[in-house]
Amino acid sequence: MIKPLEELYRLIGQQINGSPREKGIFICWIGQPIYWIIFLGCAAGLTLSVFIEGVYNPLLWAGLAWGLIASLMWLAIALFSSSTPMSESGETRFANFTILLFGLSGIVSLLLVGPFNLVTGIVLTGCVLIGLLLFPAPQITLVFACSMAAILAYAIAVSLDSTLYRPLLSPVDYRPAQVWYDMMTIMAAGLIIIKDSFTVAALTSTWRHREASTFDRSIRDPLTGVVNRGHLLQTLNQQLSLPVRNRKSLAVVLMDVDHFKQINDRYGHAIGDQALIHVAETLQDNLRDNDLLGRYGGEEFLMLLPGATLSQAQNVAERCAEALRRNTMPIAGSPAIKLTASFGVSSTGEASAIDAHTLIEEADRAMYTAKHQGRDRVVTYSRPQ
Repeated sequence: MIKPLEELYRLIGQQINGSPREKGIFICWIGQPIYWIIFLGCAAGLTLSVFIEGVYNPLLWAGLAWGLIASLMWLAIALFSSSTPMSESGETRFANFTILLFGLSGIVSLLLVGPFNLVTGIVLTGCVLIGLLLFPAPQITLVFACSMAAILAYAIAVSLDSTLYRPLLSPVDYRPAQVWYDMMTIMAAGLIIIKDSFTVAALTSTWRHREASTFDRSIRDPLTGVVNRGHLLQTLNQQLSLPVRNRKSLAVVLMDVDHFKQINDRYGHAIGDQALIHVAETLQDNLRDNDLLGRYGGEEFLMLLPGATLSQAQNVAERCAEALRRNTMPIAGSPAIKLTASFGVSSTGEASAIDAHTLIEEADRAMYTAKHQGRDRVVTYSRPQ
């Protein structure tokens, strides 16, 4: 049940977060339940009016016709606009047209059903809320103002005793008939609340997904897909800011790809980019699930190893170095490139207070020691006692 619901949320999200045309099409579909409720309610009312005195209202025929006509009209507009190519300005005009038509058809329905009842209040509130979430506020405000003007005109007409008709959901004198109209009001209100709630839920679900996706992109290196330097430092600072009694040992491994400039000079920057992606994938495959790998800058990568001691972090670095040696990078039309790297390892160890800058600087010193000792090796930083 969850999977189909998520898929439906996704499809709705594509409409309401898409182009103006897709939003206009969504408006066409979202109006369908309202008019089908009017159509089916009037059909049921006409049927019951044969058996229950006081149920009959001449406007039931108008409601029956209006519900069917409006449903078919919105269906035709949705199908036509889905299959018709539109320019950018055409999409904007179509969206404005659907907003205006939705407002006008809503006013007709409001006057037909009656403005002073639970259903009208729920529909008006839901339409304004969803409209403001989808479209610019001035357009929705204009439609809302027109609806309120229609309600005000009706109220004035009622106060002057000049109304020429009885709305569908207005009170009646015969109690069994009133029970029927009350049931119809509650059922219609419930169905519309479900429809609006589902729409808002789909909308917020899509926004949460988009927010999570945006956040994920903001912390990722666009080339390699691992996290970026900013997120690495933020995570490291959070780990080190924990109270000493709650803090576990933490190790960092800083590595630099050996002779990377030669790869760029010989094969070009496109192959250099492929090499960085290859290195990132190889390192990620050799880390634990709770370890964090990120691109620190250029051809440097930083690994955060929560709970790891210095010797354990050294073993992880040795495993990564060996994986790089074995896992050569193929190149079309040329021999595969053997990549190596120099690793520097540091750990919080027994230090009760150490900051991120110091920890990374220690790993950096160890890494440059590995470079000076001939590259392609792992060196740990020994903190003076």
